[in-house]
Amino acid sequence: MNLRQERLSNGIRVVSEQIPTVQSVTVSLWIRCGSRDELPYQHGIAHFLEHMLFKGTPTRNATQIAQEIEGRGGVLNASTGKELTFYYARMLSEHLPVAISVLSDMFLNALLGPDDIEREKGVILEEMRLIEDTPDEILHDLITETHWHGHPLGRRIIGTPETVGAFTREHLTEFIQTHYRPERVVVAVVGNFETETLMNELERTLGAWNPSANTPQPPSDPAPPHKSNPNTEPILVPREVEQVHFAIAYDGVSFHDERRYAQAVLNSMLGGSMFSRLWQEIREKRGLAYEIGSYASPASDGGLFVIYGGTSEQAYPVVQELVQAEIQRLLHEAPPEEEVASARNQLKGHRVLALESTQARAELIGSEMLMRGRIVPPEEVIANIDAVTPESIHQLAQELFQQAPTQVAIVPEA
Repeated sequence: MNLRQERLSNGIRVVSEQIPTVQSVTVSLWIRCGSRDELPYQHGIAHFLEHMLFKGTPTRNATQIAQEIEGRGGVLNASTGKELTFYYARMLSEHLPVAISVLSDMFLNALLGPDDIEREKGVILEEMRLIEDTPDEILHDLITETHWHGHPLGRRIIGTPETVGAFTREHLTEFIQTHYRPERVVVAVVGNFETETLMNELERTLGAWNPSANTPQPPSDPAPPHKSNPNTEPILVPREVEQVHFAIAYDGVSFHDERRYAQAVLNSMLGGSMFSRLWQEIREKRGLAYEIGSYASPASDGGLFVIYGGTSEQAYPVVQELVQAEIQRLLHEAPPEEEVASARNQLKGHRVLALESTQARAELIGSEMLMRGRIVPPEEVIANIDAVTPESIHQLAQELFQQAPTQVAIVPEA
């Protein structure tokens, strides 16, 4: 990777990678701020603010913002997570100054008009209803809320109808003043561009941003997340559904834990691939589920490891037995080297294939710089994946799966 790391005059970190062989460029703005940073009355405000930045500035209305990017064939979007938020534009290389101008204008000069706020509340409420109507989406919110009950990481990113309905312009500006600050921002740029043009445009638009030092203090970080729900029995949530949608959660490892590589290989073997044990045993051999799998969700100081699926009421007990049988196998014996090698190869292949997209590369370097403070070179990542052995998988499985899990199932109403 041909990476450059620089700073603007106000301290904003800029990480960039030139790829002269492409015709596009991705510009992304990253903020170390997400739903975890919200106070209880602010629940959902990080996501709400992300929406509001698209609604207009003193020089561009919402239509003009979209037109300047998408009217030139580009893509403009954003995403809010539990610990970070990012905004990005992907355009033809010749439009780099436009991408920087629009993103920085949105970022620094959003009007946050009261009428726009009220309209967007309706949009967010409809988004909530859409999630509630999609069992396999609400399931992942439910398992996180239940496992990390009471911890900020357990709250849904989107908020609740009550908290979102109460937001005012004053709430939004307070949140911006607290969290949207140069020291919490990274700009990540990947594609075909001239470094001098890039830095001049960023300095002109973002470099003069120096917010007041007299700002509200962000909430103090709570203790690292861990299972806080003492109930070991499955929690059943009746809904108007045709299938049982279930999830089983364990404490996983953090974003900074070197065991994350072993966890990634373990996930690929257990449920994160089409050759995984759960997929092959439950879907391919027995035809008991269309959706079955697992995923790891690391945070800066903790993580989740989740097994999930959907099946008929009649097959649900059998599927649960099969899932537990695979967990017991991992607890009692190390997996064969051939199986581990396939999982390692899958991870390495996915990593390399993802790096063929300027957007994916910008997301990688932006998130790593923001969360880790450094970008792990691809060679180091590959070496760490290759270092995962059957014995390290077995040891990690014993650490993860000997805990009492949290279990949630969305079941058909009686």
